[in-house]
Amino acid sequence: QKVASFHTSVDERIQQLKQQKQLLEQYKKGMMQKIFSQEIRFKDSKGKKFADWEEKKLGEIAIKKSSNISANKIEENFGNYIIYGASGILKKVDFYEEENDYISIIKDGAGVGRLFYCKGKSSVLGTMEMIKPQEGINTYYLYCLLSNIDFTKYITGSTIPHIYFKDYSSEICGIPCLEEQTLVANFLSAIDDKTKAVAE
Repeated sequence: QKVASFHTSVDERIQQLKQQKQLLEQYKKGMMQKIFSQEIRFKDSKGKKFADWEEKKLGEIAIKKSSNISANKIEENFGNYIIYGASGILKKVDFYEEENDYISIIKDGAGVGRLFYCKGKSSVLGTMEMIKPQEGINTYYLYCLLSNIDFTKYITGSTIPHIYFKDYSSEICGIPCLEEQTLVANFLSAIDDKTKAVAE
Protein backbone atom coordinates (compact mmCIF):
# COMPACT_ATOMS: atom_id res chain seq x y z
CA GLN A 1 0.00 0.00 0.00
CA LYS A 2 2.86 2.37 0.81
CA VAL A 3 4.55 1.63 -2.55
CA ALA A 4 1.24 2.16 -4.39
CA SER A 5 0.57 5.37 -2.47
CA PHE A 6 4.07 6.65 -3.26
CA HIS A 7 3.70 5.95 -7.01
CA THR A 8 0.24 7.55 -7.04
CA SER A 9 1.65 10.76 -5.52
CA VAL A 10 4.48 10.78 -8.10
CA ASP A 11 1.93 10.35 -10.93
CA GLU A 12 -0.14 13.22 -9.55
CA ARG A 13 2.93 15.46 -9.38
CA ILE A 14 3.83 14.63 -13.00
CA GLN A 15 0.28 15.49 -14.12
CA GLN A 16 0.46 18.80 -12.23
CA LEU A 17 3.76 19.68 -13.92
CA LYS A 18 2.41 18.74 -17.37
CA GLN A 19 -0.62 20.94 -16.75
CA GLN A 20 1.60 23.78 -15.51
CA LYS A 21 3.71 23.54 -18.70
CA GLN A 22 0.58 23.54 -20.85
CA LEU A 23 -0.82 26.59 -19.03
CA LEU A 24 2.46 28.49 -19.44
CA GLU A 25 2.45 27.73 -23.19
CA GLN A 26 -1.16 28.93 -23.48
CA TYR A 27 -0.33 32.05 -21.45
CA LYS A 28 2.61 32.90 -23.74
CA LYS A 29 0.47 32.36 -26.85
CA GLY A 30 -2.24 34.65 -25.48
CA MET A 31 0.25 37.33 -24.44
CA MET A 32 1.93 37.22 -27.87
CA GLN A 33 -1.42 37.82 -29.57
CA LYS A 34 -2.11 40.80 -27.29
CA ILE A 35 1.41 42.23 -27.74
CA PHE A 36 1.51 41.91 -31.54
CA SER A 37 -2.02 43.29 -31.89
CA GLN A 38 -0.73 46.18 -29.69
CA GLU A 39 -3.52 45.60 -27.16
CA ILE A 40 -0.68 45.54 -24.62
CA ARG A 41 2.10 48.12 -24.89
CA PHE A 42 5.24 48.52 -22.80
CA LYS A 43 6.43 51.85 -21.39
CA ASP A 44 9.91 53.29 -20.92
CA SER A 45 11.74 53.60 -17.60
CA LYS A 46 9.98 56.92 -16.93
CA GLY A 47 6.54 55.42 -17.54
CA LYS A 48 6.10 57.13 -20.90
CA LYS A 49 4.69 55.48 -24.01
CA PHE A 50 7.07 54.53 -26.80
CA ALA A 51 6.58 55.83 -30.34
CA ASP A 52 4.00 54.16 -32.61
CA TRP A 53 4.99 50.88 -34.23
CA GLU A 54 6.05 50.83 -37.87
CA GLU A 55 4.73 48.33 -40.37
CA LYS A 56 7.42 46.63 -42.41
CA LYS A 57 7.76 43.55 -44.57
CA LEU A 58 9.70 40.68 -43.00
CA GLY A 59 12.21 40.95 -45.86
CA GLU A 60 13.02 44.51 -44.72
CA ILE A 61 13.94 43.51 -41.16
CA ALA A 62 15.51 40.07 -41.65
CA ILE A 63 17.88 38.27 -43.99
CA LYS A 64 18.00 34.60 -44.97
CA LYS A 65 21.16 32.52 -45.00
CA SER A 66 21.45 28.98 -46.35
CA SER A 67 23.50 26.03 -45.09
CA ASN A 68 25.15 23.28 -47.13
CA ILE A 69 25.98 20.92 -44.24
CA SER A 70 24.68 17.37 -44.73
CA ALA A 71 24.15 14.92 -41.86
CA ASN A 72 26.26 12.12 -43.41
CA LYS A 73 29.30 14.40 -43.77
CA ILE A 74 29.46 15.05 -40.02
CA GLU A 75 28.87 11.49 -38.76
CA GLU A 76 32.51 11.12 -37.64
CA ASN A 77 32.85 14.73 -36.47
CA PHE A 78 32.74 15.44 -32.72
CA GLY A 79 33.46 18.60 -30.74
CA ASN A 80 31.96 21.32 -28.54
CA TYR A 81 29.75 23.26 -30.97
CA ILE A 82 26.05 22.52 -31.46
CA ILE A 83 24.59 21.69 -34.84
CA TYR A 84 20.80 21.86 -35.19
CA GLY A 85 18.63 19.49 -37.20
CA ALA A 86 14.88 19.17 -37.82
CA SER A 87 14.19 17.88 -34.30
CA GLY A 88 16.45 20.34 -32.46
CA ILE A 89 20.03 19.74 -31.33
CA LEU A 90 21.48 17.03 -33.57
CA LYS A 91 24.98 16.68 -32.10
CA LYS A 92 28.16 18.61 -31.26
CA VAL A 93 30.92 19.12 -33.83
CA ASP A 94 34.35 20.78 -33.97
CA PHE A 95 33.26 23.83 -36.01
CA TYR A 96 30.53 26.47 -36.16
CA GLU A 97 29.22 28.77 -38.89
CA GLU A 98 27.33 31.41 -36.88
CA GLU A 99 28.99 33.57 -34.23
CA ASN A 100 25.83 35.20 -32.82
CA ASP A 101 22.31 34.01 -31.90
CA TYR A 102 19.93 33.50 -34.85
CA ILE A 103 16.68 31.76 -35.82
CA SER A 104 16.48 28.61 -37.91
CA ILE A 105 13.48 27.29 -39.82
CA ILE A 106 12.83 23.89 -41.42
CA LYS A 107 12.48 24.71 -45.10
CA ASP A 108 11.37 21.32 -46.45
CA GLY A 109 10.14 17.87 -45.45
CA ALA A 110 8.47 16.85 -42.21
CA GLY A 111 8.04 19.71 -39.75
CA VAL A 112 8.34 22.37 -42.46
CA GLY A 113 7.97 25.85 -40.94
CA ARG A 114 9.10 24.79 -37.45
CA LEU A 115 11.28 27.40 -35.77
CA PHE A 116 14.23 27.16 -33.40
CA TYR A 117 16.00 29.89 -31.47
CA CYS A 118 19.67 29.00 -31.92
CA LYS A 119 22.49 30.12 -29.69
CA GLY A 120 25.66 31.58 -31.23
CA LYS A 121 28.72 29.48 -32.08
CA SER A 122 26.52 26.88 -33.78
CA SER A 123 25.35 25.66 -37.22
CA VAL A 124 22.33 24.09 -38.93
CA LEU A 125 21.87 21.29 -41.45
CA GLY A 126 21.15 22.06 -45.10
CA THR A 127 17.46 21.14 -44.67
CA MET A 128 17.12 24.33 -42.65
CA GLU A 129 17.63 28.02 -43.27
CA MET A 130 18.94 30.68 -40.94
CA ILE A 131 17.01 33.91 -40.43
CA LYS A 132 19.02 36.77 -39.00
CA PRO A 133 17.88 40.26 -37.94
CA GLN A 134 18.85 43.42 -39.74
CA GLU A 135 20.38 46.25 -37.71
CA GLY A 136 17.97 47.71 -35.14
CA ILE A 137 16.05 44.43 -34.69
CA ASN A 138 16.29 42.35 -31.50
CA THR A 139 16.98 38.69 -32.37
CA TYR A 140 14.55 37.24 -29.81
CA TYR A 141 11.87 39.76 -30.83
CA LEU A 142 12.29 38.53 -34.41
CA TYR A 143 11.92 34.93 -33.20
CA CYS A 144 8.64 35.81 -31.42
CA LEU A 145 7.46 37.68 -34.49
CA LEU A 146 8.15 34.63 -36.69
CA SER A 147 6.42 32.37 -34.13
CA ASN A 148 3.27 34.42 -34.72
CA ILE A 149 3.27 33.77 -38.49
CA ASP A 150 1.15 30.98 -39.99
CA PHE A 151 3.66 29.34 -42.34
CA THR A 152 1.18 26.72 -43.61
CA LYS A 153 -0.19 29.24 -46.13
CA TYR A 154 3.27 29.45 -47.75
CA ILE A 155 3.83 25.68 -48.13
CA THR A 156 4.24 24.46 -51.73
CA GLY A 157 4.86 21.01 -53.21
CA SER A 158 2.60 17.96 -52.92
CA THR A 159 5.26 15.24 -52.44
CA ILE A 160 7.81 17.13 -50.32
CA PRO A 161 6.40 20.26 -48.65
CA HIS A 162 8.62 23.32 -49.01
CA ILE A 163 8.56 26.98 -47.97
CA TYR A 164 10.55 29.81 -49.55
CA PHE A 165 11.81 32.96 -47.86
CA LYS A 166 10.94 34.94 -51.01
CA ASP A 167 7.27 34.10 -50.35
CA TYR A 168 6.94 34.62 -46.59
CA SER A 169 9.31 37.62 -46.58
CA SER A 170 6.33 39.67 -47.80
CA GLU A 171 4.57 39.11 -44.43
CA ILE A 172 3.73 42.48 -42.82
CA CYS A 173 5.16 42.86 -39.30
CA GLY A 174 4.67 45.41 -36.54
CA ILE A 175 7.99 46.87 -35.42
CA PRO A 176 8.36 48.96 -32.26
CA CYS A 177 11.55 50.85 -31.40
CA LEU A 178 14.53 48.71 -30.29
CA GLU A 179 14.00 49.55 -26.60
CA GLU A 180 10.40 48.29 -26.67
CA GLN A 181 11.47 45.25 -28.74
CA THR A 182 13.95 44.39 -25.96
CA LEU A 183 11.27 44.69 -23.25
CA VAL A 184 8.94 42.41 -25.26
CA ALA A 185 11.79 39.93 -25.86
CA ASN A 186 12.77 39.87 -22.17
CA PHE A 187 9.16 39.37 -21.06
CA LEU A 188 8.46 36.50 -23.47
CA SER A 189 11.83 34.80 -22.96
CA ALA A 190 11.18 34.80 -19.18
CA ILE A 191 8.00 32.75 -19.84
CA ASP A 192 10.06 30.41 -22.04
CA ASP A 193 12.60 29.97 -19.24
CA LYS A 194 9.83 29.06 -16.77
CA THR A 195 8.30 26.60 -19.26
CA LYS A 196 11.70 24.99 -19.90
CA ALA A 197 12.34 24.65 -16.13
CA VAL A 198 8.95 22.94 -15.63
CA ALA A 199 9.61 20.62 -18.60
CA GLU A 200 13.00 19.64 -17.20
